[in-house]
Amino acid sequence: MKSVRLFITFFWLIIANMAFSQIRYGGAPHFIQPSILRVASANFFIEMPPFDLDSVLREDSINEGNMRGSYRFAYKFFTHIDLNDAVSTVLPDGTTVRQIGIHSAGAYSINLLLSDFELPQGGKLFVYNADHSQVVGSFDYRNNSSEKILPIQPVTGESIIVEYSEPADVPFKGHFIISEVNHDYRDIFRAEPQKDKVGEYDCMQDVFCSDASDETIRSTVLLVINGNTLCSGVLLNNTADDGKPYLLTGNHCLCNPSSYPQSMDYYNGQASTIIAFFNYNRPVCDVNIKMKGSEEMSLAGAYARVINERKDVALLEFSEPPPDYFNAYYAGWNLDLNASGKHTNVHHPSGAVKKYGMTVENISLSTVPAPDGSNLDPNSYWTIPSWTIGSTYPGSSGSPLFDENNLVIGGLTGGTSVCSGTSPSAGTVDYFSSLGKSWDSPVPAKQLRAYLDPANTGVTQYQGKDPNQINPIIRLANARYTGGDLLITSVLDSPNTGFVFGNSNLQTLEFAEKFQVANPVKIFGVYLLIPAMQFDDTSGVTISVYTGTSSPETKIYSTPFVPQYTNYSSTPGFYPANKTFSTVPTESFVVFDQPVIVTDKNFFISYSINYSTSAQFCVYNTNFQDASQPNTAWLKNEATGWVSADAYRAKPMKTSLAIQPLIQSSSGNKIETPSVAGENDFWYDRSGRMLTLKEPMNTQGQIAIYSVAGQLLEKIQIQPGQTAVILREQPKGTIGIAKITGVNFSSAGKIMY
Repeated sequence: MKSVRLFITFFWLIIANMAFSQIRYGGAPHFIQPSILRVASANFFIEMPPFDLDSVLREDSINEGNMRGSYRFAYKFFTHIDLNDAVSTVLPDGTTVRQIGIHSAGAYSINLLLSDFELPQGGKLFVYNADHSQVVGSFDYRNNSSEKILPIQPVTGESIIVEYSEPADVPFKGHFIISEVNHDYRDIFRAEPQKDKVGEYDCMQDVFCSDASDETIRSTVLLVINGNTLCSGVLLNNTADDGKPYLLTGNHCLCNPSSYPQSMDYYNGQASTIIAFFNYNRPVCDVNIKMKGSEEMSLAGAYARVINERKDVALLEFSEPPPDYFNAYYAGWNLDLNASGKHTNVHHPSGAVKKYGMTVENISLSTVPAPDGSNLDPNSYWTIPSWTIGSTYPGSSGSPLFDENNLVIGGLTGGTSVCSGTSPSAGTVDYFSSLGKSWDSPVPAKQLRAYLDPANTGVTQYQGKDPNQINPIIRLANARYTGGDLLITSVLDSPNTGFVFGNSNLQTLEFAEKFQVANPVKIFGVYLLIPAMQFDDTSGVTISVYTGTSSPETKIYSTPFVPQYTNYSSTPGFYPANKTFSTVPTESFVVFDQPVIVTDKNFFISYSINYSTSAQFCVYNTNFQDASQPNTAWLKNEATGWVSADAYRAKPMKTSLAIQPLIQSSSGNKIETPSVAGENDFWYDRSGRMLTLKEPMNTQGQIAIYSVAGQLLEKIQIQPGQTAVILREQPKGTIGIAKITGVNFSSAGKIMY
């Protein structure tokens, strides 16, 4: 099996029918420092008892001897620390601030489980470490649940403070009990972000460096189950086209086959602990910059709908659909038991960024051999005799196998495939479940048809669904980092020191990127591409949106930059933790608390910083391949105000900041950009690589893109009613001939990449 199980406590914890909301709602704690914290800290901090770490590590070593064994990182203390026992301070406005200190000697981080958790409106909960370098929160009444349980992610350090503030006029008094304190003895924070395993991922292409189609990338997700299992999965469409968020993964991701059978209550308990990460991709195809993708787009909690243990199929339904700005795609499916042509696989090996695999070998149904196949039905699994590109790895389990039309035919069960350098290892086999084998069953809980064909159409194939097809969501960028432009980190020339677009001795404190749009748009948030550096929450970075004719003039929105990554916890689920940037370049997505509407044709995204010699911050900028590319970067200082980067006296340069807003037309119509070739039946938006038909086709058709020399660059199928597709990246300045064909319809025109 190719799941990864991370057993992080001494006890297997199963909590049934729970779906937690781990959303945090911003704000800042009071950071009250009463004298008891300074002169009597031993009395303030509750001490966790010592434990025999050598004994724990010996036990871990035995468990890890098995390739599917455990990886534990935290020692669990069961506690009963009541909020009513906290140190209290009443502020002049009547607000009561309660603080609880917890110390566990030698802990790299500490995470908590709160029980009897219920807060009134106005109450705010934070957890932070003793030096305030990491703050988690706020949590408030919106985190209340019927189970009255709240898991809190790991916070670095051996001493943490739990702070709860409550106004005087609340309708009831908030309450919780700290029922678990988990001591991290593995330094799990340093294990993030996940890196490609040298020698083990070498043959696996990042999806944006491959031929993977847009819909296969957007539909595949990373899963963390019960806080200890890494798997992959895929979002599926159904014949009602109603956007129900069905997730297909491997049943063995929820339960080891040696423990079959299990009840639906058990599987609902497992499903309720799932966290799914969307768009966890490496954003830049650059061998010199192994950037970690953003992890801010996640869903928590699901329900078990179909469980077919012996077919290794689990169909789950998320407790809520992904928000529009996730730009998720609901993949189509194919039940045919006779396969032909090219097949592809998109997956998250060991929880890493999304990878691509492809085979042109003939595949067929066969039996998973013992011992892994002992509890699985014979002749029910697609067999991949070898990969042409790529491989799978523990953590890839449940990932989709797509046919040549990008329809899902099954999910990864297990196998022996590995990389041999940059090539797949010959003679290694992988096995995928078959949707067709689980379509019908006399047992309703094993029948996919009831959920994926609720309209009872009887079809054996069904197309995918793009919820944003009519009004596409576009990641706007002024540079093409997979088309010749290079990410760089510009520094000042001597005698000055520091970053041009970050901390420096010149103390320039705000930087902006200019964008132009033809029509009003709404901005969901912004991506920042950040080099490795020393950064923490105390750096005080703020993201702002400006409008202006020629420079940033009117600030219309601001939000603090609180970058997060996700980490394991001994409580069910997988929780975000503040990111560290010291070792790996990182992409972060800053989601706005509500979409920002921009009606001007020009807008600017800025980041402002605090001057610091220790907590550094900057964003990548760009070395353009095309010297004619205009400058879009701006800097601001107190003396002269805003100045464009090419007029910056300290170091003038024509560049672009690696800031990329996520936008959508605010009118509900597509974002229109005039065609390069004049009046055609389509528009092409260079910034988002979006080709949009002026009118939807009534029948199935295709778009073929040719070079001026007649070489086919790509071919894309268009479904009835579809109006927009995203084209592959091509070198900047490439001229393409777009030919659109359908029944009784044909159109052609030039586009420029």
